Formats: sequence, C-alpha cells, structure tokens
Amino acid sequence: MSKLLEKTRQILFLTDFELKKLFRQKQGYAGLAVIILLVALCAIGVYLRIYYPPKHVHVPNKFFGQMLKDLVNGVSFSLTVLLPGIYILLPLVVGIFAAGSFAAEFQNGQVRTVSLRSVPRLSIVLAKFIALSFYSYVLLGVMMVISYACGAFMFGATGDILLFGPAFLGKEAGIYIMDGSIAYQRLFLAYFFAGYALLSIVAMFLMFSAIFKKMTMAVVIPMGIYFTSYILGALPFMESLQRFLPTRYIMVWKYTMAQDIMWDAMLSDGIFLGLYTVSYLIIASVIMNTSDL
Repeated sequence: MSKLLEKTRQILFLTDFELKKLFRQKQGYAGLAVIILLVALCAIGVYLRIYYPPKHVHVPNKFFGQMLKDLVNGVSFSLTVLLPGIYILLPLVVGIFAAGSFAAEFQNGQVRTVSLRSVPRLSIVLAKFIALSFYSYVLLGVMMVISYACGAFMFGATGDILLFGPAFLGKEAGIYIMDGSIAYQRLFLAYFFAGYALLSIVAMFLMFSAIFKKMTMAVVIPMGIYFTSYILGALPFMESLQRFLPTRYIMVWKYTMAQDIMWDAMLSDGIFLGLYTVSYLIIASVIMNTSDL
C-alpha cells in the first residue's frame, strides 16, 4: 500500500510539473488563440448567411435562412463550432503539444534529466498523458464558453435547436428540432465526450513521440495516419476496414445529438476508443522502459 501511495505521489508531482511547463510557455496559449480565431470565423460566417444571404438565393433557401434565424442560438452555435474543432483543429493542436512533450524533450535532454531522479518511466508517461488530457479539456472548455457567449450575444442565449441528426448519425437524412429544455444538458454532454475522444489523440501522439524521439517524425507520421484514417473512413467500399480505423470512434459525442441519446452505441464506441488509448499508452511505456536515454 505504501508503494502505491508513493507512486501516486510521484505521478501527481510529475503531472504538476508538466502542467506548469504547459501553461508557463507561450506556446501553451497558442491553442487558445487558434480556438478564438475559429469561433470568430464561424460567427462571421453564420451571421452573414443569416442576415446577408446571397442575392441569387431561391425561395426555399430563403425560407431555410429564416428558419436558421429563428433557431440559431448560443447553444446551437457552440455545437456547430464543436464539429470542425474536434475533428480537425483540436487534434492538430493537442497532437503537436503531445509530440513536443516527448520528442522535443528527448532531443534537448529533459527526459534524461527527469529519469535520473529514480522516477519510474511509466510515471513519466502517465504524468504527461494526464497533463495533456487536462490541457485538452481546458481548450474544449474555453471553446465552449467563448462560442456560447458569442452565439448568445449575436443570436440569443437559448431556445430550440435545429439538428441534422439522422444523417449525422448514419441514418436516413432528415432534420429535427431539439427542445430548448434539454439544450444545456446536451451541450455539456457533447463537450465532455469530445474531450474523451481527444484523450486517444493525446495517447497516440505520445506513443509515436516515444518511438521516433524526433519532433518532425513524431508530428508528421501520426498526423498522416490520422488524416489517412479520416479519408478512408469516408470512402465507399471500405466498410470492412473502417471499424478498425482510429478515427472511427472519434465522433463518440455525436450520439448526444439524437432525439433520444443513443447510450448503447456511445458505450460501444467509447469502449473501443478506450482500448485504443490504453494500447497507445502501454506501447509508449514499454518503449520508454527499453529505450537508451
């Protein structure tokens, strides 16, 4: 029991050290700046589409534009921003930071210095993973707050939400309106499970950082794998392969957007995503234990 407590203290100490490094460096705030830029561009795009539609818009599109004007609000806008954020932007940001957390420190010798202090290398891996996971949730929290505040200021705080849920969930295309009484619940659930998806990205980049130990390789290769997986997941005739792709389960948060939350599908995808995450961390730990630092 005493050994377990000692290891826990070591991990907590190392996690605190990693968090201080993240937030004391100017690069740590680069992700926040990128999120602000994303929210600003999305807000401008939605605002122009609603209030200044193209002159050649047909009557059905004008009706659709009026419907958007009535149903877009802070919650729906925040959920809209989440889609490009979780699929493209945030994986890029946290992936680069995760790669730098190992690869850059392998190159400048920081990992070697820490490992000389009789600290288990597994603790180093776990501390970096926990710190980067916390950072991922901070980025998501900032994105949710800023996008909601921006949407509430421009379009109203809350109300019913227009969703293209069936097509988004892999069923027949269609539109439905989510009642505003559950809007905040779905907003928090969507962002929470989006953060859970990001943990797998963090673990994958940590694994490749431990493997290659060079910043360029640790960024380019997992990024290439991620986008290749994303492309294959969208191609027809790839159904037998798609179930094994790491990006197949990134959108686990989408099930909160159904009229009735699809808990069974969410649990299934969440388990597979968790298995990927644990596998990445195990590989990273084994490589760290066998590496000559």
